[in-house]
Amino acid sequence: MESIDSLKGELKRVSQELSSHKIELHQTRGYLQSILQNSRDMIFATEVSGLLISFSKGGEKILGYTWGSVAGDFIKDFASDPLQFERLMAASQEEGSAVRLELPFRHKDGHTVYCDVSLISLTNTKGQNIGTIGICRDITRWKKLQEDLIRVDRLAEVGRIASGIAHEINNPLAVINEVSGWAGTVVSDAKGLTHEDKKELETAVNHIKEQTRRCRNITHQLLGFVRDSIPDKAEFDVHNLIKGMIKFLRPELRYLPIEIVFNFPKEPLSIKSDPNMIEQVFLNLITNAIYAIKEKGCNNGRIEIKSKKIDSGIEINIEDNGTGISEEYKTKILDLFFTTKPPGKGTGLGLPICQNILKNLGGSLSFKSKLGVGTTFTVQIPFS
Repeated sequence: MESIDSLKGELKRVSQELSSHKIELHQTRGYLQSILQNSRDMIFATEVSGLLISFSKGGEKILGYTWGSVAGDFIKDFASDPLQFERLMAASQEEGSAVRLELPFRHKDGHTVYCDVSLISLTNTKGQNIGTIGICRDITRWKKLQEDLIRVDRLAEVGRIASGIAHEINNPLAVINEVSGWAGTVVSDAKGLTHEDKKELETAVNHIKEQTRRCRNITHQLLGFVRDSIPDKAEFDVHNLIKGMIKFLRPELRYLPIEIVFNFPKEPLSIKSDPNMIEQVFLNLITNAIYAIKEKGCNNGRIEIKSKKIDSGIEINIEDNGTGISEEYKTKILDLFFTTKPPGKGTGLGLPICQNILKNLGGSLSFKSKLGVGTTFTVQIPFS
Protein backbone atom coordinates (compact mmCIF):
# COMPACT_ATOMS: atom_id res chain seq x y z
CA MET A 1 0.00 0.00 0.00
CA GLU A 2 2.82 2.34 0.85
CA SER A 3 4.32 1.68 -2.58
CA ILE A 4 1.06 2.56 -4.31
CA ASP A 5 0.61 5.70 -2.21
CA SER A 6 4.20 6.68 -3.00
CA LEU A 7 3.59 6.20 -6.72
CA LYS A 8 0.41 8.25 -6.51
CA GLY A 9 2.26 11.02 -4.75
CA GLU A 10 5.05 10.98 -7.37
CA LEU A 11 2.51 10.95 -10.18
CA LYS A 12 0.75 13.94 -8.65
CA ARG A 13 4.04 15.82 -8.31
CA VAL A 14 5.01 15.09 -11.92
CA SER A 15 1.54 16.10 -13.07
CA GLN A 16 1.84 19.39 -11.22
CA GLU A 17 5.27 20.02 -12.75
CA LEU A 18 3.94 19.26 -16.24
CA SER A 19 1.06 21.65 -15.66
CA SER A 20 3.49 24.32 -14.49
CA HIS A 21 5.73 23.76 -17.54
CA LYS A 22 2.68 23.83 -19.80
CA ILE A 23 1.59 27.18 -18.34
CA GLU A 24 5.13 28.53 -18.68
CA LEU A 25 5.32 27.26 -22.26
CA HIS A 26 1.98 28.87 -23.04
CA GLN A 27 3.15 32.18 -21.54
CA THR A 28 6.42 32.05 -23.43
CA ARG A 29 4.57 31.31 -26.65
CA GLY A 30 2.27 34.25 -25.93
CA TYR A 31 5.27 36.56 -25.35
CA LEU A 32 6.87 35.45 -28.61
CA GLN A 33 3.60 35.90 -30.48
CA SER A 34 3.26 39.40 -29.00
CA ILE A 35 6.78 40.27 -30.16
CA LEU A 36 6.03 39.00 -33.67
CA GLN A 37 2.76 40.95 -33.78
CA ASN A 38 4.07 44.27 -32.43
CA SER A 39 7.68 44.56 -33.62
CA ARG A 40 8.31 46.98 -36.48
CA ASP A 41 11.27 44.88 -37.56
CA MET A 42 11.01 41.92 -39.91
CA ILE A 43 11.46 38.85 -37.69
CA PHE A 44 11.35 35.43 -39.31
CA ALA A 45 12.17 31.81 -38.53
CA THR A 46 13.21 29.16 -41.05
CA GLU A 47 13.95 25.47 -41.21
CA VAL A 48 17.52 24.31 -41.92
CA SER A 49 16.83 24.54 -45.65
CA GLY A 50 15.69 28.18 -45.37
CA LEU A 51 11.94 27.57 -45.69
CA LEU A 52 9.90 30.15 -43.76
CA ILE A 53 7.97 28.83 -40.77
CA SER A 54 7.27 32.19 -39.09
CA PHE A 55 7.01 35.80 -40.30
CA SER A 56 6.26 38.90 -38.22
CA LYS A 57 3.75 41.69 -38.85
CA GLY A 58 6.72 44.02 -39.22
CA GLY A 59 7.91 41.85 -42.11
CA GLU A 60 4.53 42.19 -43.77
CA LYS A 61 4.82 45.99 -43.59
CA ILE A 62 8.45 46.10 -44.73
CA LEU A 63 8.10 43.75 -47.74
CA GLY A 64 4.38 44.08 -48.46
CA TYR A 65 3.67 40.32 -48.32
CA THR A 66 1.23 38.68 -45.89
CA TRP A 67 2.28 35.63 -43.87
CA GLY A 68 -0.22 33.50 -45.78
CA SER A 69 1.38 34.41 -49.11
CA VAL A 70 4.97 33.61 -48.03
CA ALA A 71 4.50 30.59 -45.76
CA GLY A 72 6.67 27.73 -47.04
CA ASP A 73 8.71 29.97 -49.38
CA PHE A 74 12.49 30.29 -49.18
CA ILE A 75 13.53 33.51 -47.43
CA LYS A 76 16.44 33.93 -49.87
CA ASP A 77 13.94 34.43 -52.72
CA PHE A 78 12.92 37.77 -51.19
CA ALA A 79 16.49 39.09 -51.22
CA SER A 80 17.62 41.14 -54.21
CA ASP A 81 20.69 38.89 -54.38
CA PRO A 82 19.68 35.34 -53.29
CA LEU A 83 23.27 34.04 -53.52
CA GLN A 84 24.50 36.75 -51.16
CA PHE A 85 21.73 35.84 -48.69
CA GLU A 86 22.63 32.12 -48.94
CA ARG A 87 26.23 32.93 -48.04
CA LEU A 88 25.03 34.90 -45.01
CA MET A 89 22.79 32.00 -43.94
CA ALA A 90 25.72 29.56 -44.29
CA ALA A 91 27.93 31.85 -42.18
CA SER A 92 25.30 31.99 -39.41
CA GLN A 93 25.05 28.17 -39.36
CA GLU A 94 28.81 27.75 -39.17
CA GLU A 95 29.54 30.51 -36.63
CA GLY A 96 26.24 30.61 -34.73
CA SER A 97 25.35 34.11 -35.90
CA ALA A 98 25.98 36.54 -38.75
CA VAL A 99 25.41 40.27 -39.28
CA ARG A 100 25.11 42.30 -42.47
CA LEU A 101 24.71 46.05 -42.01
CA GLU A 102 23.13 46.56 -45.41
CA LEU A 103 21.27 43.87 -47.36
CA PRO A 104 18.73 44.70 -50.09
CA PHE A 105 15.35 42.96 -50.26
CA ARG A 106 12.72 43.08 -53.00
CA HIS A 107 9.37 44.65 -52.00
CA LYS A 108 6.14 43.21 -53.37
CA ASP A 109 5.65 46.27 -55.63
CA GLY A 110 9.18 45.94 -57.06
CA HIS A 111 11.19 48.62 -55.24
CA THR A 112 14.26 47.82 -53.13
CA VAL A 113 14.18 47.81 -49.32
CA TYR A 114 17.51 47.98 -47.48
CA CYS A 115 17.75 46.19 -44.12
CA ASP A 116 20.24 45.79 -41.29
CA VAL A 117 20.19 41.97 -40.96
CA SER A 118 21.11 39.77 -37.97
CA LEU A 119 20.86 35.98 -38.30
CA ILE A 120 21.01 33.53 -35.36
CA SER A 121 21.40 29.79 -35.83
CA LEU A 122 18.96 27.61 -33.83
CA THR A 123 20.31 24.33 -32.41
CA ASN A 124 18.74 21.44 -30.49
CA THR A 125 20.04 19.82 -27.28
CA LYS A 126 22.47 17.74 -29.33
CA GLY A 127 24.00 20.86 -30.91
CA GLN A 128 22.47 20.14 -34.30
CA ASN A 129 21.27 23.05 -36.43
CA ILE A 130 17.47 23.04 -36.74
CA GLY A 131 16.85 26.44 -38.31
CA THR A 132 17.57 30.16 -38.35
CA ILE A 133 16.07 33.24 -36.72
CA GLY A 134 16.42 36.51 -38.61
CA ILE A 135 15.90 40.09 -37.38
CA CYS A 136 15.88 42.73 -40.12
CA ARG A 137 15.56 46.46 -39.50
CA ASP A 138 14.45 48.68 -42.39
CA ILE A 139 17.20 51.27 -43.03
CA THR A 140 15.98 52.43 -46.47
CA ARG A 141 15.23 56.00 -45.32
CA TRP A 142 18.57 56.23 -43.53
CA LYS A 143 20.40 54.99 -46.64
CA LYS A 144 18.56 57.54 -48.80
CA LEU A 145 19.47 60.28 -46.31
CA GLN A 146 23.14 59.26 -46.53
CA GLU A 147 23.01 59.33 -50.34
CA ASP A 148 21.28 62.73 -50.30
CA LEU A 149 23.93 64.12 -47.93
CA ILE A 150 26.66 62.96 -50.31
CA ARG A 151 24.85 64.61 -53.23
CA VAL A 152 24.25 67.81 -51.27
CA ASP A 153 27.95 67.95 -50.41
CA ARG A 154 28.77 67.45 -54.09
CA LEU A 155 26.21 70.11 -55.05
CA ALA A 156 27.76 72.54 -52.58
CA GLU A 157 31.13 72.02 -54.22
CA VAL A 158 29.58 72.48 -57.68
CA GLY A 159 27.93 75.66 -56.40
CA ARG A 160 31.27 77.00 -55.20
CA ILE A 161 32.87 76.27 -58.61
CA ALA A 162 29.84 77.64 -60.50
CA SER A 163 30.02 80.86 -58.50
CA GLY A 164 33.57 81.42 -59.67
CA ILE A 165 32.66 80.57 -63.28
CA ALA A 166 29.69 82.97 -63.17
CA HIS A 167 32.00 85.80 -62.08
CA GLU A 168 34.39 84.98 -64.93
CA ILE A 169 31.57 84.88 -67.51
CA ASN A 170 30.23 88.26 -66.42
CA ASN A 171 33.39 89.99 -67.62
CA PRO A 172 33.22 88.91 -71.30
CA LEU A 173 29.45 89.45 -71.25
CA ALA A 174 30.03 93.06 -70.25
CA VAL A 175 32.43 93.46 -73.19
CA ILE A 176 29.95 91.83 -75.62
CA ASN A 177 27.20 94.12 -74.38
CA GLU A 178 29.40 97.19 -74.86
CA VAL A 179 30.50 96.09 -78.34
CA SER A 180 26.91 95.33 -79.41
CA GLY A 181 25.92 98.83 -78.31
CA TRP A 182 28.75 100.28 -80.40
CA ALA A 183 27.76 98.04 -83.36
CA GLY A 184 24.19 99.33 -83.14
CA THR A 185 25.45 102.91 -83.39
CA VAL A 186 27.66 102.04 -86.39
CA VAL A 187 24.73 100.35 -88.17
CA SER A 188 22.47 103.36 -87.54
CA ASP A 189 25.07 105.80 -88.95
CA ALA A 190 26.23 103.53 -91.80
CA LYS A 191 25.90 104.86 -95.36
CA GLY A 192 25.43 102.82 -98.50
CA LEU A 193 23.19 100.22 -96.84
CA THR A 194 19.71 99.55 -98.12
CA HIS A 195 16.81 100.00 -95.71
CA GLU A 196 16.31 96.19 -95.62
CA ASP A 197 20.01 95.54 -94.85
CA LYS A 198 20.05 98.17 -92.11
CA LYS A 199 16.85 96.74 -90.62
CA GLU A 200 18.28 93.21 -90.66
CA LEU A 201 21.55 94.31 -89.01
CA GLU A 202 19.71 96.30 -86.34
CA THR A 203 17.57 93.23 -85.58
CA ALA A 204 20.70 91.07 -85.29
CA VAL A 205 22.37 93.56 -82.95
CA ASN A 206 19.22 93.74 -80.80
CA HIS A 207 19.18 89.96 -80.58
CA ILE A 208 22.79 90.00 -79.39
CA LYS A 209 21.91 92.60 -76.75
CA GLU A 210 18.86 90.63 -75.60
CA GLN A 211 20.72 87.32 -75.39
CA THR A 212 23.60 89.01 -73.56
CA ARG A 213 21.13 90.46 -71.07
CA ARG A 214 19.59 87.01 -70.64
CA CYS A 215 23.01 85.41 -70.05
CA ARG A 216 23.83 88.01 -67.42
CA ASN A 217 20.49 87.36 -65.73
CA ILE A 218 21.27 83.63 -65.65
CA THR A 219 24.67 84.21 -64.05
CA HIS A 220 23.08 86.56 -61.51
CA GLN A 221 20.44 83.90 -60.76
CA LEU A 222 23.19 81.35 -60.29
CA LEU A 223 25.07 83.62 -57.92
CA GLY A 224 21.84 84.44 -56.12
CA PHE A 225 21.05 80.74 -55.74
CA VAL A 226 24.48 80.02 -54.30
CA ARG A 227 24.23 82.98 -51.93
CA ASP A 228 20.51 82.43 -51.18
CA SER A 229 19.84 86.10 -51.89
CA ILE A 230 16.58 87.98 -51.37
CA PRO A 231 14.34 88.13 -54.50
CA ASP A 232 14.63 91.35 -56.50
CA LYS A 233 10.99 92.35 -56.94
CA ALA A 234 9.59 94.52 -59.74
CA GLU A 235 6.20 95.00 -61.36
CA PHE A 236 5.70 93.22 -64.71
CA ASP A 237 3.09 91.60 -66.96
CA VAL A 238 3.26 87.80 -66.71
CA HIS A 239 1.70 87.41 -70.18
CA ASN A 240 4.50 89.42 -71.81
CA LEU A 241 7.15 87.54 -69.82
CA ILE A 242 5.85 84.13 -70.95
CA LYS A 243 5.39 85.18 -74.59
CA GLY A 244 8.88 86.70 -74.66
CA MET A 245 10.36 83.52 -73.19
CA ILE A 246 8.60 81.34 -75.80
CA LYS A 247 10.37 83.36 -78.51
CA PHE A 248 13.70 82.06 -77.20
CA LEU A 249 12.38 78.48 -77.53
CA ARG A 250 11.26 78.94 -81.14
CA PRO A 251 14.51 77.55 -82.62
CA GLU A 252 13.97 74.31 -80.65
CA LEU A 253 10.25 74.17 -81.50
CA ARG A 254 10.75 74.95 -85.19
CA TYR A 255 11.39 71.32 -86.15
CA LEU A 256 9.04 69.70 -83.63
CA PRO A 257 5.32 68.94 -84.15
CA ILE A 258 4.38 70.93 -81.05
CA GLU A 259 1.81 73.73 -80.93
CA ILE A 260 2.04 76.38 -78.20
CA VAL A 261 -1.40 77.75 -77.31
CA PHE A 262 -1.89 80.87 -75.16
CA ASN A 263 -5.21 80.93 -73.35
CA PHE A 264 -4.85 84.38 -71.77
CA PRO A 265 -7.42 87.06 -70.90
CA LYS A 266 -7.15 90.22 -73.01
CA GLU A 267 -6.13 92.43 -70.11
CA PRO A 268 -2.54 92.36 -68.72
CA LEU A 269 -1.80 90.14 -65.73
CA SER A 270 0.51 92.29 -63.60
CA ILE A 271 2.25 91.20 -60.41
CA LYS A 272 5.12 92.49 -58.29
CA SER A 273 7.69 89.71 -58.01
CA ASP A 274 11.12 88.65 -59.29
CA PRO A 275 10.78 88.41 -63.10
CA ASN A 276 14.07 86.53 -63.56
CA MET A 277 13.12 83.84 -61.05
CA ILE A 278 9.60 83.53 -62.48
CA GLU A 279 11.07 83.22 -65.98
CA GLN A 280 13.34 80.40 -64.73
CA VAL A 281 10.31 78.52 -63.34
CA PHE A 282 8.28 78.77 -66.56
CA LEU A 283 11.28 77.95 -68.74
CA ASN A 284 11.89 74.76 -66.76
CA LEU A 285 8.23 73.68 -66.84
CA ILE A 286 7.84 74.33 -70.56
CA THR A 287 11.10 72.59 -71.53
CA ASN A 288 9.97 69.61 -69.42
CA ALA A 289 6.67 69.60 -71.33
CA ILE A 290 8.56 69.67 -74.64
CA TYR A 291 10.71 66.73 -73.50
CA ALA A 292 7.62 64.72 -72.43
CA ILE A 293 5.97 65.25 -75.83
CA LYS A 294 9.18 64.28 -77.67
CA GLU A 295 9.46 61.12 -75.53
CA LYS A 296 5.88 60.17 -76.38
CA GLY A 297 6.66 60.57 -80.07
CA CYS A 298 3.26 62.01 -81.03
CA ASN A 299 2.80 64.11 -84.18
CA ASN A 300 0.21 66.44 -82.64
CA GLY A 301 2.06 67.80 -79.62
CA ARG A 302 0.29 70.57 -77.75
CA ILE A 303 1.26 72.80 -74.84
CA GLU A 304 -1.54 75.05 -73.59
CA ILE A 305 -0.71 77.87 -71.18
CA LYS A 306 -3.69 79.29 -69.27
CA SER A 307 -3.81 82.20 -66.86
CA LYS A 308 -6.37 83.64 -64.46
CA LYS A 309 -6.64 85.78 -61.35
CA ILE A 310 -7.38 84.11 -58.03
CA ASP A 311 -8.14 85.61 -54.61
CA SER A 312 -4.54 85.83 -53.45
CA GLY A 313 -2.79 86.40 -56.78
CA ILE A 314 -2.55 84.68 -60.15
CA GLU A 315 -2.63 81.09 -61.39
CA ILE A 316 -0.83 79.78 -64.47
CA ASN A 317 -1.52 76.27 -65.83
CA ILE A 318 0.90 74.60 -68.24
CA GLU A 319 -0.81 71.59 -69.80
CA ASP A 320 0.87 69.13 -72.19
CA ASN A 321 -0.19 65.94 -73.96
CA GLY A 322 3.13 64.16 -73.34
CA THR A 323 3.98 60.90 -71.61
CA GLY A 324 2.41 61.77 -68.26
CA ILE A 325 3.70 60.65 -64.86
CA SER A 326 3.13 57.16 -63.44
CA GLU A 327 1.50 56.67 -60.02
CA GLU A 328 4.82 55.29 -58.73
CA TYR A 329 6.66 58.54 -59.52
CA LYS A 330 4.00 61.07 -58.51
CA THR A 331 5.17 61.13 -54.88
CA LYS A 332 8.83 61.49 -55.91
CA ILE A 333 8.74 63.91 -58.86
CA LEU A 334 9.41 66.99 -56.68
CA ASP A 335 12.13 65.28 -54.61
CA LEU A 336 15.67 66.62 -54.86
CA PHE A 337 17.82 64.64 -57.36
CA PHE A 338 14.91 62.48 -58.56
CA THR A 339 14.59 62.31 -62.35
CA THR A 340 12.98 59.97 -64.86
CA LYS A 341 15.34 61.18 -67.58
CA PRO A 342 18.32 59.03 -68.61
CA PRO A 343 21.88 59.89 -67.46
CA GLY A 344 23.11 63.08 -69.09
CA LYS A 345 19.56 64.31 -69.79
CA GLY A 346 18.47 65.37 -66.31
CA THR A 347 19.85 66.10 -62.85
CA GLY A 348 16.69 65.97 -60.73
CA LEU A 349 17.26 69.60 -59.70
CA GLY A 350 14.88 71.53 -61.99
CA LEU A 351 11.50 70.92 -60.34
CA PRO A 352 12.79 71.09 -56.73
CA ILE A 353 14.48 74.42 -57.53
CA CYS A 354 11.25 75.69 -59.15
CA GLN A 355 9.31 74.68 -56.05
CA ASN A 356 11.88 76.41 -53.82
CA ILE A 357 11.77 79.61 -55.93
CA LEU A 358 7.99 79.79 -55.72
CA LYS A 359 8.03 79.07 -51.99
CA ASN A 360 10.48 81.96 -51.45
CA LEU A 361 8.18 84.21 -53.49
CA GLY A 362 5.14 83.17 -51.43
CA GLY A 363 3.70 80.97 -54.19
CA SER A 364 3.27 77.26 -54.82
CA LEU A 365 3.76 74.50 -57.41
CA SER A 366 1.43 71.53 -57.91
CA PHE A 367 0.54 69.12 -60.70
CA LYS A 368 -1.98 66.61 -62.05
CA SER A 369 -0.98 63.87 -64.43
CA LYS A 370 -2.25 60.74 -66.15
CA LEU A 371 0.17 58.24 -67.65
CA GLY A 372 -0.01 58.26 -71.45
CA VAL A 373 -2.34 61.29 -71.52
CA GLY A 374 -0.30 64.25 -70.22
CA THR A 375 0.52 66.54 -67.31
CA THR A 376 -0.68 69.90 -66.02
CA PHE A 377 1.56 71.96 -63.74
CA THR A 378 -0.12 74.73 -61.75
CA VAL A 379 1.85 77.77 -60.60
CA GLN A 380 0.33 80.18 -58.08
CA ILE A 381 2.02 83.51 -57.38
CA PRO A 382 0.82 86.30 -55.05
CA PHE A 383 0.22 89.75 -56.50
CA SER A 384 3.12 91.15 -54.48
